[in-house]
Amino acid sequence: MSSDPLLDPVRSALNGVHAHFAVGHAPARRYPSEVAPFAVIDDTSEPTLARLEALMAPGDQVYIFDEPPSRMNGLSAGPPLHTFQMLGPEHPTVDARDEGCSPMLMMSEDAGEMFELITLAFPGFYQPRTHEMGTYYGIRIDGRLVAMAGERLCMTGYREISGVCTHPDARGRGYAGHLMSMVIDEIEREGKVPFLHAFAQNPAIRLYERLGFTLRQRFNFAVLAPEA
Repeated sequence: MSSDPLLDPVRSALNGVHAHFAVGHAPARRYPSEVAPFAVIDDTSEPTLARLEALMAPGDQVYIFDEPPSRMNGLSAGPPLHTFQMLGPEHPTVDARDEGCSPMLMMSEDAGEMFELITLAFPGFYQPRTHEMGTYYGIRIDGRLVAMAGERLCMTGYREISGVCTHPDARGRGYAGHLMSMVIDEIEREGKVPFLHAFAQNPAIRLYERLGFTLRQRFNFAVLAPEA
């Protein structure tokens, strides 16, 4: 097995820094559904797929960094999600720190607003407890949370930037670049390298490239769910 943690960052995180989040044990593990919809399987045998299915509730779904198994045994697979993995710069090349806003560290009492904002902007991957996976920053205008960004997967040497979103009413003001620059700084202070994932059609890829992120690899997320 490769020693490169970014080839399967969910496995790397659940086997290391995020082991305390792991639900289940080898050969099938996942994050709690209220934290993140990610899982790993060690093989595609019938017992392993049955173990994964047992970790899922009706209506639940998980994403794995791999192609869907050829035999599903009680699971169904949705269309693959074509995804870019991008590696961050040592220092961001774009920084919107003069946009007249004051980012703040998000706290547990902000969790409801964070979930509401990202569900409006980009539903599916951010769950009510995702904020527990790392540090998040937000921007409020007139008391309302309008933008946020933070950290998700974490493993030795790397941290993932995620949860980057802006309310539709506040787009075009540079908030996303501002917040991402802060998160990059936070990751660098930890001595880690930032990376992120973006669907291939995501227009935010242009922002990530301006910040200095470069394409590292393309892959498909497999989407698995219990059969109805």
